[in-house]
Amino acid sequence: MKMQEIWNKLSTIDVNKHTEKKGQFTYLGWNFAISTIMEHYPDVTYDFLHYTDSNGMVKDYIVYPDGSCSVECVVNIGENTKKMWLAVTDFNNKPIKNPSCVDIANTKMRCLTKCIATGFGLGFYIYKGEGLPQEEFYTEEQTAEFAKLIEHECFKGKKNTVKDELRKSTSKTNYQRVLNKMKKSIKKYEDEQAEAINQDLDNDMRGKINA
Repeated sequence: MKMQEIWNKLSTIDVNKHTEKKGQFTYLGWNFAISTIMEHYPDVTYDFLHYTDSNGMVKDYIVYPDGSCSVECVVNIGENTKKMWLAVTDFNNKPIKNPSCVDIANTKMRCLTKCIATGFGLGFYIYKGEGLPQEEFYTEEQTAEFAKLIEHECFKGKKNTVKDELRKSTSKTNYQRVLNKMKKSIKKYEDEQAEAINQDLDNDMRGKINA
């Protein structure tokens, strides 16, 4: 299972109906995030990192000198592993010093959701501050087709121009638009080449007839 395939699938899901507003920030509900990723990838696993403090006590959060804390989460889908961390904060995004167990528990679930979003794409557009998911990214099949087409003789000296067209957007639609345009250019070039050959043959035949 390739990472690009996972991202392409999850990043295009509209999660707006499943977000929550806390203070000035918008969050994706952790229950929806987990149920959705389980629906598509039931082999997903996740865990929260644990640490041993100076007293030998194992904790599922890190305590900093000023009393503030953070948690870390790891999510695995097949061979793909992503890690994310998150500070324990209030609704105004201010660090909570000496947080309660509830503060820690809530932050762990938010961290898990953020890991799923930023690592695998589900609801990623929320963290970018956008209102809707971006269009699906180009596929590996499209990049392979582009690599083959760009080597055609008709693009000699024009490769950078074609590549600039791709850089306008990494969406699947833009890539397909460029690929279709390249195919038309190749067909036109080959038709012109064939016409030129036929014309040369005609001229050659006329020369022999008139000789």
